[in-house]
Amino acid sequence: MIKKVMILCILLGTLGYFGYNLAMDYASDRVADQIRNEVLTDDVAEQLKNNPELQALAEKYSSRDLTKEEKQALPFTTAEEAARVLMTKFSLGELYSIASKASGGMTQEEQAELETKLRSRLTDEELEAMMVIGLDEIQRKF
Repeated sequence: MIKKVMILCILLGTLGYFGYNLAMDYASDRVADQIRNEVLTDDVAEQLKNNPELQALAEKYSSRDLTKEEKQALPFTTAEEAARVLMTKFSLGELYSIASKASGGMTQEEQAELETKLRSRLTDEELEAMMVIGLDEIQRKF
């Protein structure tokens, strides 16, 4: 009897683990696609291109592929991985709220509030990786 309960627990745990990862992959793909298609408008891209911090990163990373060492230094290198990290640090409702504000245009005050929120929940390395991925997405789209 105990043996059957142990097998059932292991089976349920394994299914739960794989189900969770599958759901996270699906949700991160959806969030990344939504950001690509709805948030990265021409106006947003221009605002981002004029950001001095992003310009410094563009000079550092643009016009060449990242070296193996640079890739290893970043916590993630794809939009899907970035979305997955964001989903662990923010609720889905917060992410959709941010996306809807960004797609509708943000005031300077809202941008400062978002930057403060991002800096409080993400490490400097995660922020840099997000900016590198964002620059790559902007360059690919425009």
